Amino acid sequence: MNQKAEKFAEMLRRIPDDNVFETREIEDGGDHLVLFQSSLEAKKDFYVPLGVFIDDSMFSVVRVAAMLDAVNDENRARVRDFLAEMNRLYKFKHYENEDGDILIDASIPADAEHFDPEAVAVVIDMVWDHLKEQYAALEKAVQG
Repeated sequence: MNQKAEKFAEMLRRIPDDNVFETREIEDGGDHLVLFQSSLEAKKDFYVPLGVFIDDSMFSVVRVAAMLDAVNDENRARVRDFLAEMNRLYKFKHYENEDGDILIDASIPADAEHFDPEAVAVVIDMVWDHLKEQYAALEKAVQG
């Protein structure tokens, strides 16, 4: 496990029963990627995937899969307009991937020496608050 991931895992171990992350070391490439997987409640009793990607690079990424397989030919223009507006208003990156999933990314720069796992936890909370505030509007953009 890379040094930054070790720091994050140690912080998670200090959290009492709230630690709901699964950890996977990814053997793809030489950057020692570790994925911490969990979920966030987007609306009452509806959860979406959360991933924290930590490797040897200068960046760690908090990624939320806000909606899976949501973008199609019928709603693509409307969804892209919504995502562009979200990108204009917020510091998180909102985008559609090649599978039609709607993702939200937050990038956290830090080398191993300066990596602060508490900062990652704060970013997760910020993205979660944003998701809860904007989920109904996202649904409307997808559904029309």
